[in-house]
Amino acid sequence: MSASSPNTKNTQRERLEAKEQSILNAATEVFTALGVDGSTMAEIARRAHIAEGTLYLYHKNKQDLLAVVVGNFWADLTKGALIAVDASLPVMEQLEQLATYHLTALIQQFDMVGLTYRARLRHGEPEYQLPKIREYVRVFDQIIERGISRQEFIEEMPLWQCRDAFYGALEYSARTLLLREAQFDASVVKQLLVMFHPYKIEQIPAVDSEKNAASTSERLAKIEAQLALLVEREAK
Repeated sequence: MSASSPNTKNTQRERLEAKEQSILNAATEVFTALGVDGSTMAEIARRAHIAEGTLYLYHKNKQDLLAVVVGNFWADLTKGALIAVDASLPVMEQLEQLATYHLTALIQQFDMVGLTYRARLRHGEPEYQLPKIREYVRVFDQIIERGISRQEFIEEMPLWQCRDAFYGALEYSARTLLLREAQFDASVVKQLLVMFHPYKIEQIPAVDSEKNAASTSERLAKIEAQLALLVEREAK
């Protein structure tokens, strides 16, 4: 088998991917344990069991590596959210699913949220927007857009304000629960969803045709009886 055969290339690629994953795992561990300022490329390389020089072949500096770690976190979060939300359900139930998923994820991985802030600020540089975060918050936007399309929400619903309130409330609630050493609290989600009630379009229940016909017949019978009574009185 030649050195350039497809199997050999696949094996080489798999080794590179495995080493990259080892680097990212080590970086995540170091960043969450030591913070961004306390982390070094040397420590990350040590925990990934590679030479520091090899690490720089994959990532040019600590900030570049941090951005990849955080980006992967939000990408994985997005995949999970898309699985957690059932688009066939009423939109209020979809919002409940997303809120439950997001609050649970924050409680379990709140350190990664802190790393996100550090990645965006990048030591005083202008705010660094991570595209993967936009993809994640887009899950919320899609639910609202479905609600408007299905006429479950009003078109005038202020999307970005609702989005900020939704994610902001869940983040602060997660922080409070962690400070109290508490676990997931379903009441947080329940109270959050109250915010969306003013934007709901109340559906008027369909009237059963048989009942409607019966009520009409009853009204006509009463009218006929009243007319008959009047005729009888006039005759006297």
